Amino acid sequence: MLPKQMQPLLAPPASSAIAKVLAHGGNRTPRPRGEVSALRTITLDGFDGIATCWAPILASHGLKLQLQAVFCHSRPWVQFPRVPSPFAPKTPTPHARCELADLLVVIDYKDPISGLVDRRAALVQAKLLKRGAVRPSGREWLQHELLAWLPSFEFVDAAYDRRSRDLAAGLVGDPAFTAEYGSIELSTANWLQWLPQTSRPCFTGQIDLGTYLAKMATGDRSCSREAILGGSDDWSYTVDELLRVTAAKPIVKADPTTLRGNRVSVEFMADATTIKDGGGGGDASDLDEEWRKGPISTVHLTVSGLDDTSGFPEADEPFSR
Repeated sequence: MLPKQMQPLLAPPASSAIAKVLAHGGNRTPRPRGEVSALRTITLDGFDGIATCWAPILASHGLKLQLQAVFCHSRPWVQFPRVPSPFAPKTPTPHARCELADLLVVIDYKDPISGLVDRRAALVQAKLLKRGAVRPSGREWLQHELLAWLPSFEFVDAAYDRRSRDLAAGLVGDPAFTAEYGSIELSTANWLQWLPQTSRPCFTGQIDLGTYLAKMATGDRSCSREAILGGSDDWSYTVDELLRVTAAKPIVKADPTTLRGNRVSVEFMADATTIKDGGGGGDASDLDEEWRKGPISTVHLTVSGLDDTSGFPEADEPFSR
């Protein structure tokens, strides 16, 4: 990954870009008014702003940045055996179903000399703050059970391989940093990352999203989990699959004048945004708070040498470390 000395260069502009879009919206989205619209704004406009700020910093170090950000107004559902969590409600069967997460963030660093790729990734569940804290209620605690305990699970949607996943296996990376909760405070335009825990307090280690991303990009082991591009372990395989299933969704137009998804390419960025069952450029209120089963929203940042022309790494490319 990038040198740790770059953290203080990357964190402040990332935090500023995030605060700006949470307060005002951006080119693609209006000012967010709820949980889903905040996630949409961060995915489509926040990461664009981060990429714009980071690009000249990386260029001064002989590097370029590619961004592929995809927002889907849906998320994949999984089934898992109950732990059970003391915080989650009882279920009529020993298994439970819930959403996996709202967002997958992946940062790849392709070494300009060796060509080897270092990858870090994390699942993020977005929640509006309630009285200054992350406070799940009812069945939302089932998702906390999934993300804190990491029981084995299977995807419900047929678009995904039905193999059982054990993300708690420590074959690659530290399972403790597989998933995060992103707490959103719209009144202060702030987004904090929290680690879910199996005991009280149920959320800990808060850090603002901009700093989190800077540490993730520089390989801080406490911010995101290592994964292997094309790896066969459950975590690496799941990261590849989530990226692939989301990227396979078509970009469509609602009518000749309203673009519901777009692709923009500039010198340092390839940005693809796909919106499913949510309007493009409409008011934030057009996003239902109840999401549907489907692909996960993804943000994929790739850092490589200025002269690298390979584009985004593919999951099926040969990989060695």
